[in-house]
Amino acid sequence: MDDVLRGILRNNQYFEEINQDRFVPAYLGLIVNGVVIYHVNWIDFVDEEIVFMHKDIQTHPIASLFIKNLDSLMIITNDGIKEVL
Repeated sequence: MDDVLRGILRNNQYFEEINQDRFVPAYLGLIVNGVVIYHVNWIDFVDEEIVFMHKDIQTHPIASLFIKNLDSLMIITNDGIKEVL
């Protein structure tokens, strides 16, 4: 599943791939499984988890989720909410 998710983010116009384990969203607001998470500066893949990081809090994620439990991912843009997964 993590390779599939990496491919989705890699091919999505709203995400920039920094390396195979880090993606930067074009906008800071994400909706993960229906929960709004603001100020996401980057997303990391760590083992079987996806972690949502903020630049001022680098010692721990602002949110994390086992990849197998990720059901939906949306990004809040200037043009509204766009579905990613």
